[in-house]
Amino acid sequence: MRKDNSDFSTAFVSEAGSYIDNRDYFAFMETDDMACYVLADGLDSDQELRSAEMVVKTVLENFMEKPSMSKRRLMRDLREAQDWLQFESRRVRLKASLLMVVTNYNKMVYVSCGNVRLYHFRNGRLNFRSKDHSLAQSLADDGRIPDEATSTHEERGNLLEYLGNPNGVHAHYAKKTQLADGDVILLATSGMWEDVELAEMLGALEEAKDPVMLTDTLEEVLLSKQHRTVNNYTAAAIYVNKVFQEKPKNRRKLIKRILIALLVFIVVGGGAWITLARMAANKAAALETMIESAQAADDYARTGDYAKALKSYSEAKNAAVKINDKIHKRLYTAEQKLSQLLVDGDGYVEKADFTKAEASYEKARKSAGLYPPFNVKDIEHKIDQLDSYAETASWMKDGDLKFQGGDYTNALKLYKKANKAAMESGYTSAQKELEKKITEANDKLTAIQQQLKEIQAGKLQAKGDRMMKDLDYEGAIDAYSGAQEIYQEIDKLESVLALERSIAKAEEKQSAEQQKNGQLPAGLGLSDGALNDTDAGDAASEASSSAAAIPAAESQTKAAPTASAGTTPAKKEASSAAKSMGTGDGTAPSAKVDTNKEQGTADSASKAAGASDSEKQDRAAANGS
Repeated sequence: MRKDNSDFSTAFVSEAGSYIDNRDYFAFMETDDMACYVLADGLDSDQELRSAEMVVKTVLENFMEKPSMSKRRLMRDLREAQDWLQFESRRVRLKASLLMVVTNYNKMVYVSCGNVRLYHFRNGRLNFRSKDHSLAQSLADDGRIPDEATSTHEERGNLLEYLGNPNGVHAHYAKKTQLADGDVILLATSGMWEDVELAEMLGALEEAKDPVMLTDTLEEVLLSKQHRTVNNYTAAAIYVNKVFQEKPKNRRKLIKRILIALLVFIVVGGGAWITLARMAANKAAALETMIESAQAADDYARTGDYAKALKSYSEAKNAAVKINDKIHKRLYTAEQKLSQLLVDGDGYVEKADFTKAEASYEKARKSAGLYPPFNVKDIEHKIDQLDSYAETASWMKDGDLKFQGGDYTNALKLYKKANKAAMESGYTSAQKELEKKITEANDKLTAIQQQLKEIQAGKLQAKGDRMMKDLDYEGAIDAYSGAQEIYQEIDKLESVLALERSIAKAEEKQSAEQQKNGQLPAGLGLSDGALNDTDAGDAASEASSSAAAIPAAESQTKAAPTASAGTTPAKKEASSAAKSMGTGDGTAPSAKVDTNKEQGTADSASKAAGASDSEKQDRAAANGS
């Protein structure tokens, strides 16, 4: 594990300067055994494609597949980046200047094409720097200008070599350089090294203790020049704090191993044919995989399943790499990237980031016409749907605000409105989320309705309790019954049973009260009714003819209190009848009503008989008492 036994730290600064877009691009990758640092400067003005980013990603992708420091491998990586730029150069010619540094944490090599520079510092001094592929550098190599003048010469931007050159790529590969503890490697685009002189770099290096301080100081120096126009600039610093220590090679052992290997090869030379046969078989299998994966990917792309198409195109591209089929590799790589744009667009739609979704779909639409499996109309349909998706998302967001504010009724309305729009536009991801939100809103409303019913039932129960205290048993029973119905409706069974006991208690109290009230009216009604009906008729007939009726009225009035004293047999019989009705089959209320009617009839007759002379009636009542 070389990386664990070494210490390399990296930092960079990259800005657009006075321009809107930054066409520089830096990226690096550190594996267990090797690290790769790549810096590119875009030289074209294409508004959609970024040539620097394309070549850096292509180089790093190839390095990741097979890390190597060999010249053949690194030059092949640059040629693939060159081919990719030429393949994408449809509107304008894509061009880029590139510097690639590879290290095994003990030594380093670099490949350069263009005018991105490498500075190697050791012990606070410049050890060496890379050479530009410019006319100014050519003049310096011929001795016509000093080497230090290349940074300011008017031909410094006149490049003779660069990626994207129609005449092919001719890069410079530097041999391995032994690294030492404390070395500093600086990668810089022309926007940095044109305005920051070497002396200023050395001054910044002396003050800086880590790569972050170095890159920040270089940026401050650059901006302190206060030029009217500042180009894109990038500086990446690598601090080699500790290199990996390799064991010294034993030359004798190495020679011995080589001789043994040669001997084995001579003895078993026939095995080479077996190896070649296996390689051919593997190549045939890879070719078959490439064809099958490509066909599957095309089918997925035609049906609009771009996620599966992306996976299959990746498999086809990897198979093309194995058989070294560069043409199909470029084709499947392009289709893979097109699928990725559509998958990214769908992902942005799910996240409701419709601006990025539209940008991805637009990029895919512009390239889809070059690749028949992709349906341009399908992509345009996706773009057209974004407005309805955005409207649906807006309603959903408004519903969320209502839900958070506790307005569940209006939140439910908005969710249903958004769900209807999502169904009409085919916004399936929003449909799933909206169905969940609708369920949550309904649950909230149901819970609120249940709480309201519980409050209503509680009020009725409290009303029944008050009526029980006021001895209004009939009203209490009605209140308890209403509360019981509500509790039964919302499945509050414990409360239903509790109210059942309250109702039974109220009915028991009501029955006892009816029995108690039924005793006096029963006796009074039987005695006074017969008496008062007869006497009242006599009093009414005699009152208009003569005053002789007055003694009769007096005797009648005197008889009334006597009957109310409770000494007549009729009273005892009525009382017994009332008791039997109250304790019989639950018809006490009817007995009470009949007794009251009878009592009322007797009272009316008494009042009619006594209306002729109130004073005599009062005396009769006094005598009766």
